[in-house]
Amino acid sequence: MDQDKLKKLIFGDTPSALFINVVLMIVATVLLAIMFFYLYLPAATKHGQTVTVPDIDSLSIDDATKRLESAGLRYEVFDSAPVNYNPDLPYLTVLSQTPLSGEKVKDNRKIYLTVNPSKPAAIKLPDLIDGSLKNAVVRIKNLGLKIGSIDRKPDQFVNNVLEVKYKGKSISKDVLKSGFKVLKGDTIDLVVGDGMGNPLTKVPNLIGMTEGDAEFTLYGLGLGVGSVKYVQYDTIPGVVVRQSPHAKPNEETGRHPKIRLGRTVNLWVSEFSGNKK
Repeated sequence: MDQDKLKKLIFGDTPSALFINVVLMIVATVLLAIMFFYLYLPAATKHGQTVTVPDIDSLSIDDATKRLESAGLRYEVFDSAPVNYNPDLPYLTVLSQTPLSGEKVKDNRKIYLTVNPSKPAAIKLPDLIDGSLKNAVVRIKNLGLKIGSIDRKPDQFVNNVLEVKYKGKSISKDVLKSGFKVLKGDTIDLVVGDGMGNPLTKVPNLIGMTEGDAEFTLYGLGLGVGSVKYVQYDTIPGVVVRQSPHAKPNEETGRHPKIRLGRTVNLWVSEFSGNKK
């Protein structure tokens, strides 16, 4: 077939030319669709390529950013409200991340970060006066506050909260009821009754308890927590493995050691990998 006949067949006004043009258009459309979905789109979206979200928990925002960028991910500070304040971590330390570390996500995915704010939240300190020491300790800790000193003075009730102190100053019951506020992470000191005579009590056996349970037991008995040391020990992490004074009865008399209310007990706790000595 010569060129003139071919041109007439394709570009002519005959039914055959029209049919051939329709077929060519269909073929061209199919080829373009194949190229778009199998060549261009995968290249543009990196289809099928995923990355593992790195663990950036407790890192500074600068270190977290570098780690995310090196993994091909973006980030955005999702929330840094004062209520999230952690007094044990520096300002702008990553508290949590979404998606979580270890998850598979597409390259260039945005990771949302919650960071430690610069200013802690203001918290209303409840009226703890005339309540029990155990109840006061639980409420103070649940508010994200710390227990400071627990002093004693004569009173007919043992472990009855007589005073609440903040930064060395006693806060009256009326002021507490009016809505006295402190900052999350602050330390609260307490003054409690000694039962008129600062009586003795048996030293509790704390061996085998978790650190939290041991503290709760001591506070409930009107005792305090002294020094806490973390030691390498062949047991479950976070368990009390030694205490001073000890609770072992005397071998000859069988009597249990006694301690005055208000005194402290030192603890040795099996070490977590994250604990600092």
